[in-house]
Amino acid sequence: MCYSLSANMTDEQWADIQEMYRQLTGNDIQRMMEGGSTTAYFLDAYKDWHPELPVIAQAQPDNVQMMRWGVIPPFAKYIEKNGRLLHPYDFGNYYSKTANAMVEGLAEKNTWKRLYQRNRCLILATGFYEFYHHPGKKESYTHYITLKDYPVFAFAGLHDLWTDTQTGGEVKTCTIITTRPNVMMEVIHNNPKAHNGARMPVMLPPTEWAQWLDGEMSHEDIKQFCEPFPAEGMQASTVRQGLKGRDTNANISAVQEAITYPELGSDWTQYTRAQQQGSLF
Repeated sequence: MCYSLSANMTDEQWADIQEMYRQLTGNDIQRMMEGGSTTAYFLDAYKDWHPELPVIAQAQPDNVQMMRWGVIPPFAKYIEKNGRLLHPYDFGNYYSKTANAMVEGLAEKNTWKRLYQRNRCLILATGFYEFYHHPGKKESYTHYITLKDYPVFAFAGLHDLWTDTQTGGEVKTCTIITTRPNVMMEVIHNNPKAHNGARMPVMLPPTEWAQWLDGEMSHEDIKQFCEPFPAEGMQASTVRQGLKGRDTNANISAVQEAITYPELGSDWTQYTRAQQQGSLF
């Protein structure tokens, strides 16, 4: 799955996006442009309580706007539990777990099936993080994963709009679509607690952005479009551990600096057979 990502675009990269889409909207986007590179070196859907991400929506393909990470459908409500009123994003409320959507189930669940035809979107990013579980080690090994030929790409996503019943305010939300893993992600995403096994986010280079946003698609069209990105076009480096720690400031450039761990080998292709067997479910 994909719950941690980066969106640290440079001024030049943002300018390229601005040229493609002509107009940038949202105070956060303007601040990113005016202040230089963004500081989104590490964003986590749950550690950062569903942060805002830069998104290009199907209905407004000329704009970049900010949306909260984790879809809240229009029918979602606050619920009362153990004397507390829980926001849809609070753990204990069902909609706290909507940061990712499995492409295979988009036509089945009410949260998703309203969205894939007309509410597709692009979630802009420079990379994402996955956590390798080494047999016999308590702490996982963070991998920072990028595309070799595309310093900026997009996750294929869906978006929605929810009206907060407590405040009356409208909340724009989004989710990242995931698909089956390529050979790289099958090795790295080996979390023994992952109920659905290894997964990976659907990543789209700029050459595919217009097609993803164009017109209606059937579920079969979506599944064919959301193929795993080829492993040979990706690169993964091990970086510092513990980024999800509650007291860890992970939103700094140093979190993307490569660190070599002798017990892992020089890169994911050289992890021992025993280590890979330990990742099976």
